[in-house]
Amino acid sequence: MMSSNDSFHYQHIEELPGVVISEAKLTEFHFQPHYHLDYHIGLVTQGSQQQKVQHKTLDLVPKQVCLMPPGEVHDGSGRDNTTRHLKTFRIPAELIQAALLDSQARDTNLQLAPSIIDQPAHNRSFLQLIQAFNPNQYASQLHKDSLWTNALSNLLLAAEKKPLTQETFALTNQQLKHVREYCEANLSSKISLNNLAELCGLTRFQFIRRFQKQTGLPPHAWLMRLRLERAITQLTKPNAVITDIAADVGFYDQSHFNRAFKQAFGVAPSSYRS
Repeated sequence: MMSSNDSFHYQHIEELPGVVISEAKLTEFHFQPHYHLDYHIGLVTQGSQQQKVQHKTLDLVPKQVCLMPPGEVHDGSGRDNTTRHLKTFRIPAELIQAALLDSQARDTNLQLAPSIIDQPAHNRSFLQLIQAFNPNQYASQLHKDSLWTNALSNLLLAAEKKPLTQETFALTNQQLKHVREYCEANLSSKISLNNLAELCGLTRFQFIRRFQKQTGLPPHAWLMRLRLERAITQLTKPNAVITDIAADVGFYDQSHFNRAFKQAFGVAPSSYRS
């Protein structure tokens, strides 16, 4: 649900393809459980953002930074409908890997976990970065590159990490990989529960239960989010037609696509790309 006081703005960073900075003013808007294909780094400058992920509640308040890795199902809401100002970086995984190498955090037996970094210096670094990427600031490329490298590398050194483990009674990582690859290859087509269950050698009931255990979402909701995440990637291509994008990622028509996109991101696809 959105009110007339809610607003979203998206800025695509040309010198860092795939990086998007979003700024939102929110009162009634709540993020339903969802996931991303990229890393998200979030901060609030007013109010607070509460997120549930991995059966934990993370409270993000001013002067903190939230790190949300790809694939982690989470929601997002404010408290008592008070206004919150949320700023978020969407960052492709390959840029995070480059930053991990810069920071020398190379332990392959660990992965980044959803976490709140309660260190004001990191918050200031990302606010400075947002300011530097503002076209009206005319910051030099060297200045922006330096801010980017330091902010990201330092944050990743401070982030929570956890061992790579496989939960019992969930899909295996390999099964989930097969499902993801199958869905990516057939995104414009109808994808059935039978197809996905057979792919994993499971009954439909087993598949639903284990899939939700592994991802935190039922299969249909996970697939809807995958379609929307892929649409975001295509919207960055200047010559792509929105009706074609809707069909390519598996929506019945542009109207269905527009409704789903606005519900997820707060703006229409045409507004997101501009």
